[in-house]
Amino acid sequence: MPVQKRSLNILDLLAVVVELRELVGSILDKSYRMGESLLLRFRKGPEKYFVIANSHRFGLTSYILEHGAEGVSPLRKLIEDSRLGGIELLNFDRVVKLTLDEGYLVVELLEPWNAVYVGGDGLIKWVLRSYRGKDRVVNVGLEYKPPPQSFVNPIGNINDIMTALRNYDTVGRAIARGLGLGGEVANEICARASIDCSSPVNSIDINSILSVVNQLINTINNGFLEPTIYYSSGLPITVTPIKFLSIKYDEVRQFRKFNEAVDEYFHEVEIREESQRRLVSVTGEIAKLEKSIDELMINIENFRRGSEELRTKAEVLLNWKYVIEELLGVLRNYWSSYKDEFQELIKGMEYQGIKVKGFIPRNKVVTLDIGGITVSLPLNADVGDVINELFNRAKELERKAKSAEEAMNKLRERIEELKLESERLSASVRESSVRVIYGAREWFERFRWFITTGGKLVIAGRDATQNEIIVRNYLKPWDLFVHADIPGAAAVIMKLRGPNEEVSEEDLLEATRYAASYSRAWVMGLSVLDVFYVRGEQVTKKAPSGEYLGKGSFMIYGNRGWVRNVELRLGVGVRVDHINDTALVRLITAPPEAIGALTNYYVVIRPGSKDKNEVGRAIYEEFKGRVPGLARVVNVDNVVETLPGPSIIEGVFNGNPMPWDEIRRKALW
Repeated sequence: MPVQKRSLNILDLLAVVVELRELVGSILDKSYRMGESLLLRFRKGPEKYFVIANSHRFGLTSYILEHGAEGVSPLRKLIEDSRLGGIELLNFDRVVKLTLDEGYLVVELLEPWNAVYVGGDGLIKWVLRSYRGKDRVVNVGLEYKPPPQSFVNPIGNINDIMTALRNYDTVGRAIARGLGLGGEVANEICARASIDCSSPVNSIDINSILSVVNQLINTINNGFLEPTIYYSSGLPITVTPIKFLSIKYDEVRQFRKFNEAVDEYFHEVEIREESQRRLVSVTGEIAKLEKSIDELMINIENFRRGSEELRTKAEVLLNWKYVIEELLGVLRNYWSSYKDEFQELIKGMEYQGIKVKGFIPRNKVVTLDIGGITVSLPLNADVGDVINELFNRAKELERKAKSAEEAMNKLRERIEELKLESERLSASVRESSVRVIYGAREWFERFRWFITTGGKLVIAGRDATQNEIIVRNYLKPWDLFVHADIPGAAAVIMKLRGPNEEVSEEDLLEATRYAASYSRAWVMGLSVLDVFYVRGEQVTKKAPSGEYLGKGSFMIYGNRGWVRNVELRLGVGVRVDHINDTALVRLITAPPEAIGALTNYYVVIRPGSKDKNEVGRAIYEEFKGRVPGLARVVNVDNVVETLPGPSIIEGVFNGNPMPWDEIRRKALW
């Protein structure tokens, strides 16, 4: 299998930065440490985007791996609520610079990777890890110096480039090291230039190489991307911003955005790393147990072999017992009469089929060959005792073999337990990898929304700005515009597919209940409210002559339909969708009649006297106890934001949500 890509190269980072320029003007409102990663949260209007930086990558992410990302307090004080003024590669190196209000944040995707915040005075105010090398020192209070480069900028001075490339023996090394583009890009450039990477530099036209380099850089700079993940034997092996010709693969998967492809690819890399980290103790114990099993298997084999040999000797002695006793008697007589000549006398001696092979005078032990079996016996031995001793020793070795086998089986059982534990740990890593939906939502999710029991999409503004947006951009002439009969209420739109689509009483009641609930009436503690509705063609932002309409205000012309005494009640729920073993968590609000078909768990609330923060905390705790990993992507503030005001919780319920694809289909218009 090809070597798996472990970090982004310079062209990858260029593509990431090109896409991230869409975030310029957004607010950096949170910074976190997430294991070995730095996580930055940007807010652009109602949208929220997470940018991750670690040893592998820099770019947008929709995955949270660690339990409870921790805030980086010193950095937070310096950068939070700063506006992103720009993002660029520093010196065309694997170093990203994010320009903020009072300074800039640098992410060095080198070894070791680092993050540094530099103030407007050019001095370092915060550093992820202090560093001292032969070329520079990175620490708080010092002037920031970018990492030294051992290559030339591929879009720099042509003479410098030519000189640098000629210092290398092969084309591949010249591109990878001399231009700092890395091996993967070097192979691709050679493929596009129809040159063998192993060719000597002085044998090719360098201009043809530089032409391909510039073409690749310009393609990426202009945003003409084909984000692709390549797979071999079912496993991802690399990710590129444009389709590479030089990569051998079994299959590919293409993405709309390169940041999405990078996120998907390196998420799998990080999942495996996190699993391995958590499994260190388990795999270590398994390795020790397997070593013990190997040793036991050798011991068992030795015990059984020894037992078999002893039993064989005992049986031979038993079968030849009387002959052996006669022979020993003869040998004892020889010993008592001819000690000095004993060795010569018995040498080569054979007695009724038993051969005498040797004698050890010091121990008075004679060695016999009985039918090919060698047995050593003391000259004065009682053959019966020797037989018993051999059988007993054979039994003892059999007992040891059995005990060792039992111990080995227990070790194997323990290994199976540990393997199951490792599978659970690996699964828990994936389960804890909750996918955030901020920045990667359906178009309607930027607003309040729900699907009626009749299958119609209803959207509502979260504030005056969104009220303005949905009326200007999403209200069609045939849609229903719904509004509570009170100043300070959400603009609510029921999306219809045409002027002839019918609206049931149930759908209308749900839309009007939503409008009533998200109005000032809730804060006032009212329990019922009148709500009107009109067609979209009756709503306009054009004020009568001489008058002015403020943000979120509209003129209504023609007859209005009314639903009187609409009860204020609201469902607040949490929905969990699983995509590729990853959980996507959403908070959704809807009328009580509709919320159960949209969420896994929900509460029903009505106007009350309990502070919305207290109620939000209670709802959050209810959801947190039911949804693993909720705390990593949803906090109390997110829940509080869904509440119209002081409330009372009527109850907590289980929902039966329709598939997300079905919601997406119903939201088409």
